[in-house]
Amino acid sequence: MASARAASGAEMGARVIDQLLTEEFFQDHWERVPLHLRAADGGKDVNHLPELLSVDDVADIIGKAGPSLKMFKHNEPSRLRSFLLAYLDGTSMIVNQADRHNQVILEFCRSLADHFFHHVFAVLYLTPPGSQAVRLHNDDQDVFLFQVWGSKRWTVRNAPQLLPYTEEMLGKDCPVPENLVGPPLLEFTMEAHDVLYIPRGYLHEAATGEEASLHITFTIPTSDYCWGVNLVKHLTGQLRSKQLPGPQRSLCQSSLAPRGAAGPAVLDDAALDEKLQELLGSLASQLSAEDVVRSFEQRMERTNDNQGRQFSMMTGGERGRPTRPPRVTEDTRVRLMPGVSCHCEPDSEMAVFSRSGDGQHLEMPILKSSSGLVCALTSKPQWVRDLPTKDPFQRLCVLQLLLEHGVLQLFLKGPEDVPEDPDEPLR
Repeated sequence: MASARAASGAEMGARVIDQLLTEEFFQDHWERVPLHLRAADGGKDVNHLPELLSVDDVADIIGKAGPSLKMFKHNEPSRLRSFLLAYLDGTSMIVNQADRHNQVILEFCRSLADHFFHHVFAVLYLTPPGSQAVRLHNDDQDVFLFQVWGSKRWTVRNAPQLLPYTEEMLGKDCPVPENLVGPPLLEFTMEAHDVLYIPRGYLHEAATGEEASLHITFTIPTSDYCWGVNLVKHLTGQLRSKQLPGPQRSLCQSSLAPRGAAGPAVLDDAALDEKLQELLGSLASQLSAEDVVRSFEQRMERTNDNQGRQFSMMTGGERGRPTRPPRVTEDTRVRLMPGVSCHCEPDSEMAVFSRSGDGQHLEMPILKSSSGLVCALTSKPQWVRDLPTKDPFQRLCVLQLLLEHGVLQLFLKGPEDVPEDPDEPLR
């Protein structure tokens, strides 16, 4: 008997905790060895995002992401402002902190955070066919990748340095040096319901083939959790504390510049060494593991509170947030505007829209993969979800652009609300 599907992000989190994040996982894989869990080998039991996230949900996340949306084509930022045009141009969409924009994703992050990881955030990666979002690189974080739709070819390589700090990451600003790139450890294709765990430090890259791919990366910022970073943050807080003795606080506030306008008299090297040793001795005498852990937990509490506030704000929880104009979704219907006809051949890269009233024509370049969709448009209202496509996100982009160009009519209500008068204004 098939197991019941998760109905929420919290329920999915419970299944992941019970079936994936076991003692065996933490002994054999956590911050040690990558793991690819295929759908057929248990991925379907833990990754329910294909059922919990619709194409409309993804379009909503991207549409309201604002500065959290990054668009890359061939590892370079896209110059196109519209994500609709950018995606059709072969650009990958990356939404940082996607948990701030979707209830399911937020619930899942909070579930993992509450049980194991203190704080978890999510990054959305939507990649069109034949594309690569980012080149070979590694991260200063442990990540779980949940494939939502489509497929993506992955290569995971060695970790030149296991458990790197943020400043030790590779491949972000420039290619990874060739002498640090080892042979592939894993090469595979991620399919819907698959899960991939990549420990902090392992090099990895991915690209799509003939179909688009959507995956969500759930990120545990483990370099921020390590003792080295937290000792520095705790001591930084102590150095800024007003509880330091006057001379030590004055030393901390003084400038390294030799002639600070309001600084104390310049000390020679021997005197300065003595003062610094005195300061460090004072800090060390008051240092305790309990205090470091308490400071860390307080920071995580503030971070999680901020995550919740931003979600409330981004999803319209605050008053006065402007409403978005009607948009094409899978559950709306569309037709050509009254008096508009379309000429488009199969596999064509051009569609011509003509208006009978004034004889105007609009020539629009399209993708070959969109020609079947455009050819299917008629004067009769059709459900968007029924229009032919291999890429449902591409379908939304094409139809939204046609709506914005005034050649498409959008219906937000049911079939009984189709106007009898073909010239009735757009609803």
